[in-house]
Amino acid sequence: MKHKFFLFLMALPLLFAGCGHHEAEQAGSVKLETPIVVASIVPVRSVVEAGGGEVLLVPKSAIFRKGELAGVFVVGSDNRLTVRWIRTGRPVNGDLVVLAGLDKGESVVGVQNVVLNEGVTVKKSQRVTEEVQQQ
Repeated sequence: MKHKFFLFLMALPLLFAGCGHHEAEQAGSVKLETPIVVASIVPVRSVVEAGGGEVLLVPKSAIFRKGELAGVFVVGSDNRLTVRWIRTGRPVNGDLVVLAGLDKGESVVGVQNVVLNEGVTVKKSQRVTEEVQQQ
């Protein structure tokens, strides 16, 4: 009888742990409620080229790579990040032409940071905002 009671006590934490469908929080991960300060949030710009065609541009620093894929972090209206996979074209003065995956006026993180992940809330650095307003 003691043996069965002991097994029951050992199994008790498993009963309360749930079914295991929840993702474990990674050590050092940032909670979604804690905004991460980023140096730059920039709009996807459009320019009209000499031939009259319009192209979309993002800074090269906004793009991250995962194998052959190119991505950016799009900042939503709620300031949460979403990964967007894009197709890029040629460089233009420190920017890259975006051939597919973004729309004019969408906001993206302008400079990548290793702490950024999908779903994280961001806010623009106050120091950067003040510098832009002074110019």
